[in-house]
Amino acid sequence: MTPDSSVIVAASGAWHGRHVDAVEAVRGLVDVVAHAELEAFSVLTRLPGRFRAPASAVAQYLAERFPGTRMSLDEAERATLVRRLASEGIAGGAVYDGLIAATASAHGHELLTLDARAARLYERLGARPISL
Repeated sequence: MTPDSSVIVAASGAWHGRHVDAVEAVRGLVDVVAHAELEAFSVLTRLPGRFRAPASAVAQYLAERFPGTRMSLDEAERATLVRRLASEGIAGGAVYDGLIAATASAHGHELLTLDARAARLYERLGARPISL
């Protein structure tokens, strides 16, 4: 099992309404989809005001919290994904959800999420979402 960015963000800060659930859910997880890690890094370093974290603190958190593999697609898997997204009419920001889904699936991981909309797309693309 691996978390998507919604779970990574929630697990990172006590200010998040689902923090406790997310922390419990990621306990023992070490591998993360590379793109989900980057999405979480982006979010956590651009949140408004007191919620924003310094980039160095976020990088340290991610490295320590998820010390395992940064999963990605190989060239052939990426090309296949682009064609599939195009054929299914998946565009815009949903493309990145598709990338996360395809990567988790290619590596045999279920995908932990707090995002109901993304979970539907994950499932549509053959990933195995687990909603918190």
